[in-house]
Amino acid sequence: MKKLCSAVFATLVSIAGGAQAQATYPTQPIKLVVSWPAGGGTDAVSRHVASAMAIQIKQQVVVDNRPGANGMLGTEAVSRAQPNGYTLGIASVETHAINPHVYKKVGYNVQKDFTPVAWVGQFPYAMAVRPGLEVRDIAGLVALAKAQPGKLSYASWGVGSSSQIAFEMFKQAAKIDVLHVPFQGAAPAITALASNQVDVLMVPLSVAMPQQQGGRLKLLGLASAKRLPAAPDLPTLTEQGFAVEGGTWLAVMGPAGLAPSVVEQVNRAVNAALDTAELRATLTKLGVEPLTSTPAGVQTRIDAESARWSAVIKNAGIQLDQ
Repeated sequence: MKKLCSAVFATLVSIAGGAQAQATYPTQPIKLVVSWPAGGGTDAVSRHVASAMAIQIKQQVVVDNRPGANGMLGTEAVSRAQPNGYTLGIASVETHAINPHVYKKVGYNVQKDFTPVAWVGQFPYAMAVRPGLEVRDIAGLVALAKAQPGKLSYASWGVGSSSQIAFEMFKQAAKIDVLHVPFQGAAPAITALASNQVDVLMVPLSVAMPQQQGGRLKLLGLASAKRLPAAPDLPTLTEQGFAVEGGTWLAVMGPAGLAPSVVEQVNRAVNAALDTAELRATLTKLGVEPLTSTPAGVQTRIDAESARWSAVIKNAGIQLDQ
């Protein structure tokens, strides 16, 4: 009887301790793993979100850049972290909707190794062409490509990258043959386009706009369901007859097993941050459309995105060893 009472007491203490830990979460800084280099578009958005989220959750949120292997190194680190709410990560179209279908070996399971927490937003890609290409719209680009099958070329920042697969999505919709020329990063791809070495590139609007203003490239359309406030005069591809939506999106994820109370609290903090006028204005200037969601909604979106990009990857025959 004495042993039974001791066991019951220990259990009650454990439950009380767990409840107290959850009630006081967070009691220390939260690490937000970004699987891309510092200074890039994803990093910039993540830092703005982290700062605004910290205000809402009343605790420091520290960005931890862990680039490598097209986002897989940092993402795997999040999947292996302790599910205590102090290590979260930024998921993207590459890490959760592209890599599992492109690489034979991925060190994490998108369905089993993560807890969806909050959606951040999406920034669509713009169709950019070299300054010397004599086309003014998407119809002109498609007509030129059909008149010269295999003669035009498009750049990307690597085989299996979102820039390649977004353009492959457009190729399949337009039924055109355009040669792929991969580069080691977005900067050299844009440089090649600006110097008329390649003809076209799918690139985030936030990256393309300054280049267009400098006369280094021309923008023909936006791979989005609707026009964005950052570029109200740029028509979408859908408006021009091709229902193609491509780009990246960001979401906050945790490792599998994250406590529902922690998920709810972080979700509430991220959504509240995204609802502030200041953060919305900042993200809009970066070409990002802020979007809030429930945790369940995050998983639904990721599942849909994974299926959509998987179909394009399969049709294009893209696969890499890892």
